[in-house]
Amino acid sequence: MNLPKPQLACPRSVGYGDFVGLLPDYPAVLRRAQQLAGSATAVQGALALGRSRRNRPDLALLEMVTDGGKQRRLLVDSLARTDPMGGETGRRHLEIRVYAPLSRPMLVFDDRYAVLALDQAQWSAGALLLRAPLAGTCSELFELQWSAARPLTAEPPRPKTLSGRQRDVVNLLLQGATDHQVAARLGVSSRTVRNVVSQLQRRFGTTSRMALGFRLARLATTPHRDDRPA
Repeated sequence: MNLPKPQLACPRSVGYGDFVGLLPDYPAVLRRAQQLAGSATAVQGALALGRSRRNRPDLALLEMVTDGGKQRRLLVDSLARTDPMGGETGRRHLEIRVYAPLSRPMLVFDDRYAVLALDQAQWSAGALLLRAPLAGTCSELFELQWSAARPLTAEPPRPKTLSGRQRDVVNLLLQGATDHQVAARLGVSSRTVRNVVSQLQRRFGTTSRMALGFRLARLATTPHRDDRPA
């Protein structure tokens, strides 16, 4: 008796297209972003509002960010001199910070989806739609910029000075040295190095060494307005 051979189901391979999609133009970006914002709990946006002649798409997306999700955070470039919501940020429960230059315009929805502009300055060229886990990369980049940003209405902070020991530890860590190597170079214990890093993280409000290094580099290269040459 001839029995039929069993048909083995091969699992579908996961490809690049499962995590990345293309939004070819600004209308497609806006439609997809509105769909995602409608069902998202947390919406985060990094938008360039300071380019007066090129920021219309960003302003339209701004309305979408402020109306979508229960938790909303927005990064704008430092050229935005006034509250982009006309003083309504408190009523809308929207937190805004200023950061410049923005790495790239982006929107992040619940860490599950991210919309990343193809052009560094505007949305007209379209965007990539990233799904988890790739969307997590945009979320991490947003958090790094958020930790280094300042409240919209605050003056740019004067760089905080470091003690000689703190400066030595930071410089070596940024060069890629381990705690043990830093301790050996400075003639201190590894525990002392870890304590210095913990103190700096508390001082600058960061939760990782990467974010701390990013914040220190930003402060070191941003002169206070009183220090700029006339």
